[in-house]
Amino acid sequence: METDILKYFSEFLEKQDMLCKLTENQKLHSYGYSEIHTLKAVHDLPQPNVTSIAEHLRLTKGAVSKITKKLVSSKLIDTYRLADNNQKLFFSLTEKGEKLYEEHEKRHSLWRERDNKFLSSFPEQELQQIVLFMEQYNQYLEEQIAGLSRKD
Repeated sequence: METDILKYFSEFLEKQDMLCKLTENQKLHSYGYSEIHTLKAVHDLPQPNVTSIAEHLRLTKGAVSKITKKLVSSKLIDTYRLADNNQKLFFSLTEKGEKLYEEHEKRHSLWRERDNKFLSSFPEQELQQIVLFMEQYNQYLEEQIAGLSRKD
């Protein structure tokens, strides 16, 4: 049974990836997952800087620094400093970055709408069991990530 579950997880991930590629707007193609989600973090976080983005996305500060440099050079984000703190560098979306963020959000909305239609065909009790399983599985994966991160 465990082998079947892992097989279906693998299939699920492959099909989700395929659907993403088929449904995402051409504008998103030249940007990777980390870049798009860094844009989202810049939009969503109050006074986003390298440290807060790294914590939010669970990436290293070095990785976020590299990503933000690319996003600045692509004119998707701007940098700014606070008047009372001239050391920390913060980020904001440019108009071009805002449009890319909105396109990404539109994709998420379509994805939720599409999959909610499927999920609504199941009884609430079954969905509660799936939620419980997914919560526990995600916690397990989080522990695996934390264990591997400590080894670095």
